[in-house]
Amino acid sequence: MLEFEHLVQVNDLNDAKLTPISREALWQGLELRARNPQKFNRSLECIVKPLGHNEFLRTIKVGNSRFCEHVLLYPEQKIHTSTIAEIDQITAQSVTCIEEPESGFLFVRFSYKRELEESNQQVDMGEHLKSAYVQVDRDAIAMIRILAESKLFDQDSN
Repeated sequence: MLEFEHLVQVNDLNDAKLTPISREALWQGLELRARNPQKFNRSLECIVKPLGHNEFLRTIKVGNSRFCEHVLLYPEQKIHTSTIAEIDQITAQSVTCIEEPESGFLFVRFSYKRELEESNQQVDMGEHLKSAYVQVDRDAIAMIRILAESKLFDQDSN
């Protein structure tokens, strides 16, 4: 089982070169990523089935792999994602949580827990996955920053 978390700083009010974004804008970007992950990674195909205002199922296809997840949104706080146990797939869950230790200083904590398939290869899959998660999450925050600064995700995101 891989358990891993990392923190990405979004706003640093001490860095004049970095335009701060609001918690609301950060949330809009994180929600966009949850509902439309293919907009952040073009190799993904995603189908979303709403269950309620802040709850949905999503099926993601990447290459020959496919997985189904239950997603719960806690507006402007966190997103909890877990694979559906009734389907033959790996067990995995993630939590994306906005943290604001001081007013305006925004961070996002990404936490992951997932099964690792047995491998005889010399590659440490756990370390490889950690590195991939960090890179994908940093790229997502960079994209959210661009969208927030340009107000693009305020438009219809369907």
